Amino acid sequence: MPLAVTTFELSLHLIAAAVFVGGVVFLGIAATAARGTVSPRERIALFRAIGRRFLVLAGVALALLIATGADMAADGAYGERLRQKLGVVAIAVALIAFHSFIQGPALSRLRERALDRPDDAALAGEIRRKSAQAGIVQLLILISTLAILVMAARLTT
Repeated sequence: MPLAVTTFELSLHLIAAAVFVGGVVFLGIAATAARGTVSPRERIALFRAIGRRFLVLAGVALALLIATGADMAADGAYGERLRQKLGVVAIAVALIAFHSFIQGPALSRLRERALDRPDDAALAGEIRRKSAQAGIVQLLILISTLAILVMAARLTT
């Protein structure tokens, strides 16, 4: 493959990675800041809006990452390391899809119900359990994202 094409493809790959990872970091910082400054009702609406917008941006970035990564893996220049990285990417995509389309919306609905039933101890307990589970999924997303970055750095060495 010509050097210009390889450089362009690698540049697209790195830009998409920066957009995705930067967005994940931003969401973590925004969530922490919102907990102490935004009312529960506004926080639900805020994260629903941010989540939907980020999902579009992250989807485009992930599509670019997968397309360019798969093409570079097929080229054979990066070999087994890139194929392993794509496996971790598949795990990260599955976790993100689960959180974005199933877990996150369900937790938002529970939190909305709790706004109208603040004294419902059973509902509060369910929210705590589901929040802990969501925290585990988010931690796994973070770990897989960091693993992808470490694997990408190893590709250049």
